[in-house]
Amino acid sequence: MENDDNLLVRKIVKGNTDAFRQIVEKHQSKIFYLGLKFFHNPEEAEDFTQDVFLRAYEKLATFRGRVPFGAWLYRIAYNLAVNKYYFNRRRLTELPLEEHAGEAETEDREANPEVKLSDDEFRKMVRLILDEIPDIHNIIIKMHYFDNLKLVQIARILDIPLNTVKSHVFRAKKIMKKKMAAFVGAQ
Repeated sequence: MENDDNLLVRKIVKGNTDAFRQIVEKHQSKIFYLGLKFFHNPEEAEDFTQDVFLRAYEKLATFRGRVPFGAWLYRIAYNLAVNKYYFNRRRLTELPLEEHAGEAETEDREANPEVKLSDDEFRKMVRLILDEIPDIHNIIIKMHYFDNLKLVQIARILDIPLNTVKSHVFRAKKIMKKKMAAFVGAQ
């Protein structure tokens, strides 16, 4: 199946627009679904889907085939969704708030700074480790643990066998455990 995608990618890079249409038709529902998970709005999910395919088309020459095309496309989509989602959240947080709205949060933080510090350190460690593991593991871990997708759903989205997804999760957890132990040991 992925060989079909790789063949289509080669055709697209050579200028075959029909091949791009085929890629879009094959993967658009998966990308749209991701957009719905992030934005909870069909119109925004449609815009997001178009943005993803536009960005993928622009970057298609960089696709090397080291990971399945569906995983490569999903990575572009995931990164775009995260960027748009956090951009939208940041815009909301920049709106003027009531005068005392942040006092409770400040009091909580001051009440137990050790907990806040350790949470921040843990999040930073996980982000660093995720950036160090192979892309396919990174994508699948984020899909499973951050997006709460079932392994069967991930297999369908990435167009790879379920046992391959399970294998990637197992390897990723093994790598992360080893890296976490090294990271904590270095502290």
